[in-house]
Amino acid sequence: MLRTLWHHPSRRFLSRGGTRSLSSFYNASTDDRPFQKVLIANRGEIACRVIRTCRQLQIPTVALYSDADGPNSLHASMADEAYLIGTGPHPSESYLLQDEVLDIALRSGAQGIHPGYGFLSENAIFCEKVNATDGLTFIGPPVPAITAMGSKSQSKAIMEQAGVPTTPGFYDATESTVQDPQELLQEALQIGFPLLIKAVMGGGGKGMRLVWKESEFLDKLEACQRESQNSFGDARVLLEKYLLKPRHVEVQVVGDHHGNYIHLFERDCSLQRRHQKIIEEAPASDLPSELRERFGEMGKRAAEAVGYYNAGTVEFLLDTQEPDQFYFCEMNTRLQVEHPITELITGVDLVEWQLRIAAGEILPILNQDDMPCHGHALEARIYAENPARNFLPATGTVWHHAPPAESNTGINAEGVRVDTGIRQGAEVGVYYDPMICKLIVHDQTRDKALKKLVRSLQQYQIAGVPTNIDFLIRCAQHHGFQEAGAVNTGFLDDYMDEVLPGISEDGVMSETEALPSVAVALGVFASLLKLEGRIGIGNLDLERRRQPSPWNSLSGSWINGGSLRRKLELSDGTTANCTSCRDGSYQIQILSEDGQEKTSFHVNGVFSSSQELKVVVNHTHRITLTTALHEVEGIIQVCMWPQTSELIQQGSYFWQVMVKNPMVPSSLHNTASSVGHGMIKAPMPGKISRINFAVGDTVEAGDVLLLMEAMKMEHTIVSPVAGVLQSITYKVGDVVVDGATLAVVGSEDDEEPEAV
Repeated sequence: MLRTLWHHPSRRFLSRGGTRSLSSFYNASTDDRPFQKVLIANRGEIACRVIRTCRQLQIPTVALYSDADGPNSLHASMADEAYLIGTGPHPSESYLLQDEVLDIALRSGAQGIHPGYGFLSENAIFCEKVNATDGLTFIGPPVPAITAMGSKSQSKAIMEQAGVPTTPGFYDATESTVQDPQELLQEALQIGFPLLIKAVMGGGGKGMRLVWKESEFLDKLEACQRESQNSFGDARVLLEKYLLKPRHVEVQVVGDHHGNYIHLFERDCSLQRRHQKIIEEAPASDLPSELRERFGEMGKRAAEAVGYYNAGTVEFLLDTQEPDQFYFCEMNTRLQVEHPITELITGVDLVEWQLRIAAGEILPILNQDDMPCHGHALEARIYAENPARNFLPATGTVWHHAPPAESNTGINAEGVRVDTGIRQGAEVGVYYDPMICKLIVHDQTRDKALKKLVRSLQQYQIAGVPTNIDFLIRCAQHHGFQEAGAVNTGFLDDYMDEVLPGISEDGVMSETEALPSVAVALGVFASLLKLEGRIGIGNLDLERRRQPSPWNSLSGSWINGGSLRRKLELSDGTTANCTSCRDGSYQIQILSEDGQEKTSFHVNGVFSSSQELKVVVNHTHRITLTTALHEVEGIIQVCMWPQTSELIQQGSYFWQVMVKNPMVPSSLHNTASSVGHGMIKAPMPGKISRINFAVGDTVEAGDVLLLMEAMKMEHTIVSPVAGVLQSITYKVGDVVVDGATLAVVGSEDDEEPEAV
């Protein structure tokens, strides 16, 4: 007999039929487990997420880890068993090895394979292999649905036949493997500009280019096809009319093996950058009830059209010029990154639903009116990237990690949830997606949830790799986002200069210039306390301060009979003249790179604990900061999170100051700049994917010398000057570090290239 009850924590939610307890869903016990053991064919945050639900259901789990992740990675540590997969760090050498995944599943005794998202999650061949293997079940949709929805052209044809509205455009119904660029150009002219070139097998913002005019088309077509081939093994594309600033609204659907379908309402994912979602919310705000119901019905119709079962998402574009018109975009045949916001408004554990449906159980809710929807939820995606450097992906060691709620344990009593694949000490490398964690909040209304999101982001502390947290805060606080229903996919086109002030035309901002001067002074002061050994010891009496130390023996000059003047250099060339007073305070004068005084502060204070710094600035302003310090290669990294409400209200969430340790020889300081006049350096860590010129070739300023791949994205490296390519340091396939010299361009008669 099919089980129709599902146990869920005894929270209560408001549905259209009133209040109901979710304890009437599935009942789970050790005798009621859908699987006896589950292998997660993924890594990072989503692997940890699946493991959490399996633990609650008392299902043992099997994890995979690559050379790059290692056995001490968080997802490998959380699982009951963990196996090394492959022989290299790249996905093609590890997580994408289908036969090895199957072999580990059989050796470990797993019954089900959960693919997560990305990697093999929408690979129909892998799904077929799993289901064809005795004793194994693919925890996901059927092969025909994956195949049909994996092709954007085929999926559009199916949706048109099913009566689901589709965006005007061109797709090759013959599924030809070779596409003629000139024929595609003629189709583009028929559609009109602007238009989107989209990879037929694409997803997640990969293999997509926006073309505004005919002259751009062929170059962007080539780039899109190349990225599509590299990411999906298929270079085919389709063309779509580009809707100007639509809303991205998607519907969460679930079907079982018995022909039952239900939707779990919609999500608004309109806040995007380069087609990558940044902040998502559920339900979509400011939708008329009739339009909301149409979204849900079209989502279910799309699922029915392909005989779908398990969890899936149907994405639509809502035309803001004609607010009652929306068009099918694509169907994601997997769990979405943003699924937690749906879980929080419905009380449903979507991973548990996936497991039980894969085991053949019937949907626990068959009547759409019985699906609860309570409150409002938002999710912010936290990426290892540097907004001050045009959002380039970042790598490094996470030497400080303090989330606002316990990680990977579900929502807490305050309505905050953190899903993450990292912990303190984790390495963020170049091989995988730069998203490292997600912050999710829930409250009764959108306004309350939005305030909670901002507050929780301000409390999230990560040091060791740059993140986009400050950028997320600015987006969430912006008036254009605060207004319900006002956000569209053009939000950042309209407001980037407001949410990320100080960015130059090339998208780069001086990191110290982005800081208030007081932050620089406080970072210098914290460095001084570290150098003097005054961290974690509270107030320091004068006798102890007079005891010999390496710092006190540094050269300096006593002035006014009671002060010592020292100079500290910051990694960006800024200088701080620090005058020490007998009471332990400092007068700190900040000088620009050319020696001009920018500002001066008097700072006194102590570490009241190992990380809490209490200071008084200019004898009047009291400031409390959570402070973490770390030294690498002679650079003291000072990370500060202001706790003083006045500073937080002014938008100061996180400050980082990089100070050279004067006790370390300058030759050991790691302060590589990104670009010299004729010397081209890597703006980020990554892999060389293409080289366009050879040594001796003549190049013009702006020519694309090479392409780098980092965290699944392609980046162009251009020559800053015209001249002759004198050297190329690396070859295709090499992995380089941030700041590595890639190439040198000089004039024809230069013996040595000019570099700064």
